[in-house]
Amino acid sequence: MQNRWLVMILVLSLAMNTAVLATVGYSYSHNKHQPAATSGTPHEMRHHFYDVLGLTPAQMTKMTPMADAFHHRLKILHATMNAKKDAMIHFLATQNVDRVRIEALRKEMAAVQGKIEKTVIAHLLDVKAILDPGQRERFFGLLRKNMHQEPGMFIGPEE
Repeated sequence: MQNRWLVMILVLSLAMNTAVLATVGYSYSHNKHQPAATSGTPHEMRHHFYDVLGLTPAQMTKMTPMADAFHHRLKILHATMNAKKDAMIHFLATQNVDRVRIEALRKEMAAVQGKIEKTVIAHLLDVKAILDPGQRERFFGLLRKNMHQEPGMFIGPEE
């Protein structure tokens, strides 16, 4: 009887160890294929698509300042858009809604959104010019994959 309990405890222990190892192995494998975060303070860290493209040092020299300028422009445009969103909420919440002012603000918001889209497209074309054909294929594959994820891999949560 005592041997039976000992065997059951050993089998249960073996099953639990196997489950833990499988979970750890899966997590390691899954995280190994995720892009690495760039260096910086924790609130500045974000995933960049070029971390997984295997860029040469010369490509990185071109890419880094271009990406920094791109993110700076996007941050300004998103701040402008957020201010307009706040204004829209304010106008919508007023007692006497001014539909003319709301329509004008909607057009301003559409113009800012257009600038954001043009900025992103120009940046993608600039990146494409730096990449070799294999890197371009991986880059546009990543772009296709991440177009439907929220938030996108290319835009940090604050943008």
